[in-house]
Amino acid sequence: MRIADIHAHIFPHKLAEKASASIGSFYGTHTGHLASVETLLPLEAQAGITYCAVSSSATSASQVQHINDFIASEVQAHSNLIGLGTLFPTMEGWEAEVERMVALGLRGVKIHPDFQHIPIDLPEAVPMYRAVAKAGLPVLFHMGDARYDYSSPQRLTNLIRQVPDLIAIAAHFGGWQAWDKSYDHVQPENVFYDTSSSLMFLGKERALDFLDKLGAQRFLFGTDFPMWTPAEELQRFLDLGLEEALQAQILFGNFKRLFRL
Repeated sequence: MRIADIHAHIFPHKLAEKASASIGSFYGTHTGHLASVETLLPLEAQAGITYCAVSSSATSASQVQHINDFIASEVQAHSNLIGLGTLFPTMEGWEAEVERMVALGLRGVKIHPDFQHIPIDLPEAVPMYRAVAKAGLPVLFHMGDARYDYSSPQRLTNLIRQVPDLIAIAAHFGGWQAWDKSYDHVQPENVFYDTSSSLMFLGKERALDFLDKLGAQRFLFGTDFPMWTPAEELQRFLDLGLEEALQAQILFGNFKRLFRL
């Protein structure tokens, strides 16, 4: 069975230790692994994962071009990586950067509203998302946090209503620590969900309720590396006991369709 990971973070090696510690601190845990491609690729291979979408979210406008250049360079060096660039919603020159991302061969965008302290549905950012949609780039959004409202399920719906052509991926079953809101607030049909950093908290019964309600065709497997190892997240997914056809759809089929592999 082929497997793809929609959600992994990497940073330049010299920054990976600090970045990994910062991610762990934000979520009150210890990541245990460096968020570098040198660490990621062997762990993905050990888990049998053949494709991986990698990203690094900008926390300021000044980081955007550097991050996009870095992700593009890693994609060029490793054919099994799919590169997700980044944008900062209030940055100047986003029009040119969207075009540059496409020219670099990046296949999507990663946005972390809680790191950026900018709500998903910021009115000033709507034109940027329209340009992203026109460029055919899906956007992976970090979703949910009990401490903030920047990435609540309703805010994503608000954005999609204004940019109906945008393909979005709502990470963490649509709302980390906001799973009840996500379950009750079904996103529009052009929004996928990913499984990352959720299964160990939701439990089997609740996760299956989500899948039954929303449909396997809307879910993508993700690990959220370096939060967890790929093998750990894969085992949590397999422990759901889904029938083989549904497993195949979530583990690879939807990823293949999304990125036209």
